[in-house]
Amino acid sequence: MARKTKSNQHKKQQRALKKRTQRKQKMARRQSQESVRETPARILRRAREMPIEGAWVQERWQERGAAVVVLARTNSSENVVFGHYVVDYLCTGIKDTAFATNVVPEVFDNEVIPRLYGGVPPTAIAPDLAHEIVWGAVEYAEALGLRQTSGFRESQRVLNAPDSFARSGVVQFGYQGRPAYIPAPQDNQAAILTRLIDSVGLGNFYYIPQGDIPDDVIDLLQIEQGEDGEVGAPLWTPEGQQVQGSVESSSGLWTPGEQPASEQSDDAPAIWTPDR
Repeated sequence: MARKTKSNQHKKQQRALKKRTQRKQKMARRQSQESVRETPARILRRAREMPIEGAWVQERWQERGAAVVVLARTNSSENVVFGHYVVDYLCTGIKDTAFATNVVPEVFDNEVIPRLYGGVPPTAIAPDLAHEIVWGAVEYAEALGLRQTSGFRESQRVLNAPDSFARSGVVQFGYQGRPAYIPAPQDNQAAILTRLIDSVGLGNFYYIPQGDIPDDVIDLLQIEQGEDGEVGAPLWTPEGQQVQGSVESSSGLWTPGEQPASEQSDDAPAIWTPDR
């Protein structure tokens, strides 16, 4: 009888051990599956919970008409999650953007940052300033009726929410109180100009052509200018540019400080800088 009881106890112990083993195996499989499912999209959705590692912008960004902003965070694996934003703060907002969710710190420092800034060391800035540049430009552009590039729907998750940081008010959007549109190669110029005409009116924004002017833009401006071809400054057109002089810069990017002398204001600095 005692032998039978002992045998039953042994069987119970074996069954209990088997169940524990099965539970552990099931848990291990679940953890493995969750690890596999840790996709960039899942990491990105949690990015705002991660500590900010730093923020950067190119040197003399206030003079360029566009700011290249990078904001980085550290994920649970001690790797880098970052967002990259090419910001047109004169008119259209986000011109290009990208993000990554699991970059080894050494690769980020030694390869990613040099590539994003063309080998020129960027300037470290406060995260609040990085947010103000990006979100401020987005809000300025959207107020003009201009949509942001589709990639920003994802990359904005690396940033804090637009209402979560203090606004310093030191970043000037537009130029001398007006939008200044510098076309990028991929832009639908006619669509953007139509939005500007609808939102602020002809004569209340700058248009700075780069290279050949698309036919539909010429047609649009001719229609809006009227038969005499005259326009009210500060709208720059191919005709106005021929009269006033070239707006091309040595860098290939027009900046307010390089505009024709006839269009420079006597009572305003050529471009905003922090010490003015």
